[in-house]
Amino acid sequence: MTGRVLVAGIGNVFLGDDGFGVEVVSRLPREDLPPEVDVGDYGIAGMHLAYDLLDGDYHTTIFVDALGRDGIPGTLSVLDATAAGDGSGPGPDAAAVPD
Repeated sequence: MTGRVLVAGIGNVFLGDDGFGVEVVSRLPREDLPPEVDVGDYGIAGMHLAYDLLDGDYHTTIFVDALGRDGIPGTLSVLDATAAGDGSGPGPDAAAVPD
């Protein structure tokens, strides 16, 4: 693995199942992770996450969150933000849940 990695749990624990990412990362520190991996509970602390990302300390960031998709509940999805386009338009929006 090259560079530092941030695993960021996202979600509002006050909104029921939206606290999924926070719950996942609360269990990760108990695991044996490599020293270059940092795990953070960013829940409703979006500004804190933004500042941590702006510092430029991380080569890779993994966001853990629940998201409505076209699969059955519990299906793991990977959204590659680098494949979102050339940066001229809006990127992926985790808050945009399909009807």
